[in-house]
Amino acid sequence: MLQILKPIVSLLMFLTVLFFINTMLTITTNFPAWLSTAFSAACAGVGAWFTWKIISAKKTNVWVAVIGGALILGGLFFTLGFLGPMVIAKDTSQGPMIGIFIAAPLGVILGAIGGYMYASKQNASDGD
Repeated sequence: MLQILKPIVSLLMFLTVLFFINTMLTITTNFPAWLSTAFSAACAGVGAWFTWKIISAKKTNVWVAVIGGALILGGLFFTLGFLGPMVIAKDTSQGPMIGIFIAAPLGVILGAIGGYMYASKQNASDGD
């Protein structure tokens, strides 16, 4: 079952991080579209790789878990916070700001903390 879930979850995280980074670059910078897309795809590839490593049952490095958790939860929270208000209240123009200013930073912080706790728990169980 885990072998089936790894590619599916990694692909979903690739798409989520791609949307997150590309949207943030489009909103905050004047980069050309090809540069934003290339950088977003590179970050999404890193996020998918981190997801693949975290899902596998192997021992995870602390930095891999922290960066992976931050990218994964940051992207997921941003996507939900950005698209959620548009689905719930279609007439509000400031709904996506929740995803940009509240949900994404909160997701990055919680993901980094969760990744650290995950790797610490894994390393502590190896010492016993």
